[in-house]
Amino acid sequence: MSRNPRPQIKAASLRRVTPDTRFYIDYSWWDESHLDLKTYLLARLSLGSELGQEIAADQIDLVDSKTGEVRRVDAFQYLVRSYFSRHGNDMATQGSLVDAVFSVLLANGNEPLTATEIAEQVHRQPDLIVKTFGGPTIFNGIRPLFDDD
Repeated sequence: MSRNPRPQIKAASLRRVTPDTRFYIDYSWWDESHLDLKTYLLARLSLGSELGQEIAADQIDLVDSKTGEVRRVDAFQYLVRSYFSRHGNDMATQGSLVDAVFSVLLANGNEPLTATEIAEQVHRQPDLIVKTFGGPTIFNGIRPLFDDD
């Protein structure tokens, strides 16, 4: 028998990512990575031309169309969501898979979507979404969301 037994992994820490797993953008990843989300969006995704105007306020009031609830949101995030809502399909079918999925989640207001729902919008297979974003490497803060999180 070995003197160094294998480490025991708790079953609760093992999570299987499937096409029904929902994904979202974890904005804390951007803070921890020391990258600037605004700079990335303006430079990498060519948002400068449409979102170049300065915003007088840091926050704006946004009315939820489903509940009628008014909440304060970051003005830049609102402009980005509006941009991707208008141009999301173009962004989702062009460029890299990471940029396409990132665009889809932004257009959806970062409401979690399943790998299957994302795959339909980016015209890729759900298994590719699962393999790319369900592993140990985090791309642009896109993470799986599990029901117990």
